[in-house]
Amino acid sequence: MEKLELLEVNEEKVIYKYFPETETEKFGVVSVNRKNGERKIEKLFEEYGNNYAFHAFNELERYISKGNFPVSGGVAWC
Repeated sequence: MEKLELLEVNEEKVIYKYFPETETEKFGVVSVNRKNGERKIEKLFEEYGNNYAFHAFNELERYISKGNFPVSGGVAWC
């Protein structure tokens, strides 16, 4: 489980913070280019590796496809 928090959305890209598990202070930052789909880890949350960043990318791509960018959200998986 991870929490997502919007940092910025513009014509070019969308940027979100991600908070793995129960973290509330430490976070990572990911962005997805809205025009070409390029993914970028802006700030890796090192203690958790890159799995949480990749789950966040998938959610951001869903946001882009719907054209809806919530201020906060979450991602859960099994």
